Amino acid sequence: MPEENSAPEVDDEVETRPTLAGRVLAHLRFRQFSAVVAWSLSVTLAGVTIAVAMIWLHPEPGQWREFFRGVFGDVGGGLLVAFFLSPVFLAIRSFANEKFGSIAEYAPMAGYERFPYLKFIERLERCDDLVRIMDTSSNILDVTTADGDEADERHRCVSALTSVLAGDNEVRVEILLLDPTSDAARQRSTDLRGEGIDIAAGVGRNLALLNGVRHRLPEGARTKLLVKLYNATPACAYYRVDDRASIAFYSLRVASEQGAHVDVAMKEKLAKIVNDHFRDIRADPDSVDMVDYLYGTLVVGHRKEHVAWIEHGGRLYIALASTRENPVAWTAAPSASGGTLARLETYRHDDAEFRAMRLVPWAECGELGPLVEEKYGIEFQVLFELAPTRAGVSDDGAPGDGGVGVLPGQVSANSGVRPAGSEPGRPVADA
Repeated sequence: MPEENSAPEVDDEVETRPTLAGRVLAHLRFRQFSAVVAWSLSVTLAGVTIAVAMIWLHPEPGQWREFFRGVFGDVGGGLLVAFFLSPVFLAIRSFANEKFGSIAEYAPMAGYERFPYLKFIERLERCDDLVRIMDTSSNILDVTTADGDEADERHRCVSALTSVLAGDNEVRVEILLLDPTSDAARQRSTDLRGEGIDIAAGVGRNLALLNGVRHRLPEGARTKLLVKLYNATPACAYYRVDDRASIAFYSLRVASEQGAHVDVAMKEKLAKIVNDHFRDIRADPDSVDMVDYLYGTLVVGHRKEHVAWIEHGGRLYIALASTRENPVAWTAAPSASGGTLARLETYRHDDAEFRAMRLVPWAECGELGPLVEEKYGIEFQVLFELAPTRAGVSDDGAPGDGGVGVLPGQVSANSGVRPAGSEPGRPVADA
């Protein structure tokens, strides 16, 4: 775990064996004793104090009884008071640390060699106001690429985030991630290629996790989660919980999680500047909501709704849940006459018209199921295979002319038709 920056450690070439006194001092410094051991030490210390007092005062003959009566009365009374009041003081301290944090939480600024996972998690678990996260892609929202203690930390972080969102509170969670189709994402991926980090893949895993969290939240709690993708040059990583924030400026060939972080109170000038930057990016018209980025909009007649979609093997599929959750899309189900004409609108692609040609039950969708779950983080009930109107059935229900249809992944509002041989399922910008 990261520790606060201090003087650099000196590596000793010759390992020295600590003495008995050194081991005892280390034990006193870093370990917590049991109650029995602690009280035994207290009684021993009291005995030593009495012995010193006897030697120093040396009462006259006949005064020893009064001496011992006074000493044992004072010491015994003090021990009894401490015995009964210590649990109260410990409970008060534990409650204060849990509710308000330790005294270190009130320091204006502190430095860490890497992202302070434990501090962020502890703050998240007692959050009662606001969480803001801004990064290119965030490892704390990626539980699939870590193992050991780091994996446990990430799972605990996601659990804390989910609990905060599902709780009966007014907490808001706002997250900004870098748009994988942007030039900035490609540049940052190039910068981190030597570290084996792909920003687009990382953001994809983040979105799948957040979409799964959002889907499992109670209906009224979903509005507490705001996730947007921004299309701008990333300046810094920003992890805020209530009135504290951890900030890291991007370094060359170093992931933000591994770089130095400044833990700062929101009243400080640095925190205010970064928080204003977060708000500007959140309000930028080029920033897109997670739902609009992940899901397409299926328009059937005058009705429309969000639908999950995926392109695979040169074919387009939409993934649907129950008729209650996707009432519009189910009206375009495949039929003998070729299905109802529908228009699909997807992010950064031209609109296109399709007909549903085939229904694939979720249990029979084969490799398509894991691909959809990887993108959306949830399961569905069926897949509809869509065919462009030029390749399927014409508007009057007759067979089409056999022309080549154009899928959403092959058409971009900026780039026209996807070049031959491009990988399906990826944005045109990455091809």
